[in-house]
Amino acid sequence: MITVVLDTNQLVSALLSPEGPAFEILKALGLEEKQKCELVLSDEILSEFRRVLSYPRIQKLHKWPKEKIEIFITLIKEISHIDKGHGKGRIVSEDPDDDKFFHLALKSGAKYIISRDIHLLKIKEFRGIKVLKPEVFLSAFKRGTL
Repeated sequence: MITVVLDTNQLVSALLSPEGPAFEILKALGLEEKQKCELVLSDEILSEFRRVLSYPRIQKLHKWPKEKIEIFITLIKEISHIDKGHGKGRIVSEDPDDDKFFHLALKSGAKYIISRDIHLLKIKEFRGIKVLKPEVFLSAFKRGTL
């Protein structure tokens, strides 16, 4: 089974755009149908997700009460493997906060980080972990070329 890490912004995109590629990836990960991939997340990523959703500009977009957000997070947890993604070493020199995605992928054996973050995308690949935009991941996944 293909194991992936979604960055925080992709989780936010999935909530804000149920028609978009991030939500389509969540469906492939088991949100609405049989699980085809494994999603790995950490408590650190989920905490960041919760924090971002509380930003006033993001709240204006989703208009969800705190209870509904918690239900969404619970659903994501149910289809995910939650791992402690802590690691040492600088990987993303331009944005050290993004290191957590690589540390989690390394620890969990994930082969893909799905992101639109320019700092992650610049790296392209690190120790066998590829960073892909959601559309690229979905296209390759549907063609069976991952």
